[in-house]
Amino acid sequence: MYTGTIAKRYATALYEFSAARSEERTVYDEVRRVAVCLAEVEQLREALFAPTLSDEQKVALIGKCCEGTMSGSMERFVHLVLEHRRERYLEFILHSYVKIYKQRHSIVDVELVSAAELDAATEERIAELVKEQTHCRETILHTKVDKQLIGGFTLRVDDHMIDSSIRSQLDRLRRELAISNKRIL
Repeated sequence: MYTGTIAKRYATALYEFSAARSEERTVYDEVRRVAVCLAEVEQLREALFAPTLSDEQKVALIGKCCEGTMSGSMERFVHLVLEHRRERYLEFILHSYVKIYKQRHSIVDVELVSAAELDAATEERIAELVKEQTHCRETILHTKVDKQLIGGFTLRVDDHMIDSSIRSQLDRLRRELAISNKRIL
């Protein structure tokens, strides 16, 4: 079975189980914390795969990522993953859960890269514009400054990208000039 299929099935099951218990937001927050821990702490990943640790010890380690306590849904889910020996898929499952949660709650990630720092009012207005255009309930705006853009911005909403930077415009002009200089008159 493929990693993506396994991850999606487990994530869907976790979402449906936590939603039935009205814990999907709590589990969403816990899943994000555990995903960050797994990505940043190599020893945690190694501990999950260690045959010398019991499932209870592994659950306790994951619980520490959740600030000491896990919701009932999350704890039962971690036990299920360990019981079925799906530890190596856990990180993929967690990312799938976040994706499912965002889809079902109409949350859109927005990445805004600008040439200069933007004030809070401008960031808020951009988030509202994206919210109106995508008809979502919530936008999560991630901002970054990239001086190499020279001016303008790039905006990525899910899989769509708007590049309105001076750098990309100069690159496009440079390509067009190179093509026109190669033509035989």
